Amino acid sequence: MTESEVHQSIKNFERALEENDPAIPSSMVYAYAAIRMGFLRQRCADLTADIPALVELAARTKSPLAGKDLKTGQTLIKTIIAPGLKAGCSRRRLVLNNILGNRDGEVLDDPESFKTKEESKKSVLDYILQPQLYPDLYGHLCHVVRINYYPPRGDNKEGWDNIDLVGWLGYPMQLKINFLCRDSILAAPIVLDVALFLDLARRAGMHGIQEWLSFYFKSPVHAPGLYPSTICSFS
Repeated sequence: MTESEVHQSIKNFERALEENDPAIPSSMVYAYAAIRMGFLRQRCADLTADIPALVELAARTKSPLAGKDLKTGQTLIKTIIAPGLKAGCSRRRLVLNNILGNRDGEVLDDPESFKTKEESKKSVLDYILQPQLYPDLYGHLCHVVRINYYPPRGDNKEGWDNIDLVGWLGYPMQLKINFLCRDSILAAPIVLDVALFLDLARRAGMHGIQEWLSFYFKSPVHAPGLYPSTICSFS
C-alpha cells in the first residue's frame, strides 16, 4: 500500500500497524490507541493525526476529536487582531519573527519542521481573511515568518510582528506588536479548557470532529464542507 492508502481507512491502517509500516509514526500509534479506547482526543502540537482512518475510528468508538496545534503566542495575537483589521482596512504584508529558546525552538530550527509551522501560521489567517472571497484585498498577502532559536531564552519566547496596512483612499499604515510570553503559561489553560469541553461533548453524546472548538487551534479539524470557527464565540 502507498502511504496515502494506509491512512484512508481503519482497515488499511490496522494492517499497516501489524506490519510495522513506517508510514505510521509513533504519534499516530498514540492517537490510534487513545481513540480505540474511547479517550478524549486533542492534538496540542503534533500535526500527524488528522487522517481519515482515525476519524473513522472515532466515529466507531464514539470519541470526540479536536483540532491540531494550539493557538498560542504570536498566532493568538494574530487571530485577535485579524478580524478587526479585516473590518476596517486591508493588509498587504506581514513580517513575523519569533525568538524561541525551548525544545520548540530547537525543533523548529530544522527547515522541514519550520515549513510545517510556517504553513500552519498562514492557514489560520486564510480562514479569517477568506482570500478566495476577497482576492483583491487578500489574494496576494505577503506572509513572512522567521523563527530564531535562542537557547538562553528557555521557556520564554518573544514575538515581533510588523503588519503593513492599507487604509481608506489607499493610505499606508503600520502596526507593530511585541509579545513577550511563556509557552507553558499560554498553553496550560487551553489544554484544560479543551479537555473539559471534550468531556462535555462525550457526555452529551457528541462524537467525532468537534468543529465548535476550532478557534483553539492553528490548524482546525473539520468535516468536508464545513467552515471551522476561528474566533471565540463565547467567554
